[in-house]
Amino acid sequence: MEQGHLPIMPTEIVEYLCALSPELVVDGTSGGGGHTSLLSEATPDGQVLAVERDPSASARLSVRFKGTNVTVINSSYAEIPEIIKENGFPKAGGALFDLGLSSIQLDAPDRGFSHRISAPLDMRFDQSQGKPASEVLRAMTEKQIADAIYRYGEEGRSRVIARAIKQNRRLLTTDDLAEAVRSVVKGNPVKPLARVFQAIRILVNGELDHLEKLLSEMHLWTESGCPVAILTFHSLEDRMIKLHFRDSEHFRQFDPPWMLPQPAEKRANPRARSARLRLGVRL
Repeated sequence: MEQGHLPIMPTEIVEYLCALSPELVVDGTSGGGGHTSLLSEATPDGQVLAVERDPSASARLSVRFKGTNVTVINSSYAEIPEIIKENGFPKAGGALFDLGLSSIQLDAPDRGFSHRISAPLDMRFDQSQGKPASEVLRAMTEKQIADAIYRYGEEGRSRVIARAIKQNRRLLTTDDLAEAVRSVVKGNPVKPLARVFQAIRILVNGELDHLEKLLSEMHLWTESGCPVAILTFHSLEDRMIKLHFRDSEHFRQFDPPWMLPQPAEKRANPRARSARLRLGVRL
């Protein structure tokens, strides 16, 4: 696996998705390739479709999995119905989505995902599309920024933070954004910083729109009995998935409907601390 990237709940995920030796397993957020590699090993007679929105990550994956049973596609998981059709894949017998950022993305010095690393304020998964966060924020009103921070970051101080962001006329780097947050947050700023950076990242990449499209169309490319595993990291996406598996006419919740990493894994992998694994089954 890529240095610095550890797949979360690997044993639980592989056992859940590969117990019936599916013909096709989809890893819709291949990222650092940790889960992809394990799924490939667990299905030697099947195929793994690795979808990754970040072009630089997709390029690394293509090199890594050349000559294996893994097909790498640079695209959003929202486009899986088209990918399946265009490439002649069968319907999936297992599907995984890890909705968090990989350690590689967080630590990249030019991406701007983390308030802990000085970088241009970009935050795009695909830097060839859309506008960087710096331009997006400059074009928004104070109210629009406050609404986004409250909705996507669930941060109660969204209004004063939005005001500080708009008053910072530079706003070109992660340091500029972090300083705007620190200027109005009393006490330890780590959690507000994380919430604000999360909110702006979700906004810039349209993450919840992509997730909504994925959930609404997932029945089109999964076969009956297909297990689906989704790793979530914040309440917004977790709630969407919970309600989908509970209320969908095409899926049901697995029993148990969710799992958490074991304490030993949380100690070994800090990224696992906020993870929850949602489990569903195609009817």
